[in-house]
Amino acid sequence: MDKKFCKFCGEEIEKDAIVCPKCGRQLKVIKKEEKSDSEKESKDTIDESSKFYSKAWFMWVMLVFFAPVGIFLMWKFHPEMKKNTKIILTVVFAILFLVIAFGNNGDETSTNNGDTSSNSRTNTVNKVKVEVIDFSGMSESEILIWCKEKKLNCDFKREYSDSIEKDGYIKQSVNATEQVTEGSKITITYSLGKEPTVSQKNAVRKAKEYLAVMTFSRDGLIKQLEFEGFSNEDATYGVDNVSVDWNEQAVKKAKEYLDTMAFSRDGLIKQLEFEGFTYEQAVYGVEQNGL
Repeated sequence: MDKKFCKFCGEEIEKDAIVCPKCGRQLKVIKKEEKSDSEKESKDTIDESSKFYSKAWFMWVMLVFFAPVGIFLMWKFHPEMKKNTKIILTVVFAILFLVIAFGNNGDETSTNNGDTSSNSRTNTVNKVKVEVIDFSGMSESEILIWCKEKKLNCDFKREYSDSIEKDGYIKQSVNATEQVTEGSKITITYSLGKEPTVSQKNAVRKAKEYLAVMTFSRDGLIKQLEFEGFSNEDATYGVDNVSVDWNEQAVKKAKEYLDTMAFSRDGLIKQLEFEGFTYEQAVYGVEQNGL
């Protein structure tokens, strides 16, 4: 059936009629066709091209002042440029950007290093020069006083020597008449005497062991080491090379006697002398215990 009725006037009209020929009323609403994807893309392209950042002048400004952004804009918004041209510009401006960025840091570092070197030279020049003297005829205390006055760091060390007696001067790290700056270090070396034999080293160890548990006079400890089998020479070396206060040993020995027996002052002095203490050491020991 190729006919239909107009919904407004009721007259019979053609089925495909859009407007009624009888009453003139529009029977269908004509919908605008949706825009195609190509039209949308075209519109988007037009919109993008109107933005300032897509302009050629802005791209060149960025290439000069901040190359990474300029390179991005060139590849994104300027298809009209040849690919080879883009590659060349990318390489050139990337290198230029890196040189500027890291070159400045290098200059700053060089400047800082230069300032540091300059300051170091200035400090060296400003330090006072000191002429070193001969320390061989001076005691350690005299050397320390002199070094303090001259603002030098002096220290001492000891080493064995076959030719120089114990406590004798051997050498100094900076020779006399040489000049050094304030704050310099000078080491003065003294002799420990000849290096001890194995037997002498053992005598020193044995003397220390006895003093750790008992009280002795010097002579008494030498006799005790001889009793242990050491020669008089080795025993004497062992006793003379331990750190001990013989006066203090006399005080301890006097107290030991007074804790177990009654003594007169003179009697205790004689007993300590019998133990090998000198008269002066015996008197000191007795007096320190109140007699």
